[in-house]
Amino acid sequence: MLKRIASIVVAATVAFSGLMFSTGEQAEAATGTFAYSKVNGLNIRTAPSLTSSKVVAKMDKGQRYTYLGKSGSFYKINYKGTHRYISASSTYTYLKPRTSTTTTTTVSTSSSSKRAKLVAESKKYLGTPYRYGGTTTAGFDCSGYTGHVYKKAIGKTLPRSSRQQYSSAKKISKSSIQAGDLVFFSHSGGTIHHVGMALSKTQMINSETGGVKYASFTSGYWAPRYVGAGSYL
Repeated sequence: MLKRIASIVVAATVAFSGLMFSTGEQAEAATGTFAYSKVNGLNIRTAPSLTSSKVVAKMDKGQRYTYLGKSGSFYKINYKGTHRYISASSTYTYLKPRTSTTTTTTVSTSSSSKRAKLVAESKKYLGTPYRYGGTTTAGFDCSGYTGHVYKKAIGKTLPRSSRQQYSSAKKISKSSIQAGDLVFFSHSGGTIHHVGMALSKTQMINSETGGVKYASFTSGYWAPRYVGAGSYL
């Protein structure tokens, strides 16, 4: 009889402990703290380890998931209802609580969502051949590519040429460039001749000789030809 009572007490204690842990996690989620990625392609792992975990997905810059706590050098997040882990390094991620101003939150989330959609859409066409005057997946020129990505990703129609896209865009400083913004170039130092879509403050994706590819706009061929950046977001 005493053994049976002891077993019941132990079971109740375990159940209560499990309930407390679950409630604690719900409380953390309820605070509205999110873990954001500062970069594109951040690994989402099955465990808080670089060597004994699997990469199950990736985060793009500005993407966020509910923060559930910290485990060593990793943040625990709620990824599609499952506990997953991302780097807690300030180089790659940051935490941000839900803002109390609803309007600001809505605008920020909307902008981040559009940028994430643009990045995802742009990468679908890597390797598509360059074609002068091209605006379809059979082949793109530079502005045909950016226009296609914007239309498919967020339903926005851009002007046809790179010169027109630059003229109509809201001009932004180089330090303010975010993924999804457009970067513009000139071969002669004057008239705009080329456009690409930024993926970060240093890298873009564009249609040039060789087709749709990644390229740096802060070093190499395009750096001295950089004219400015513009946003449609």
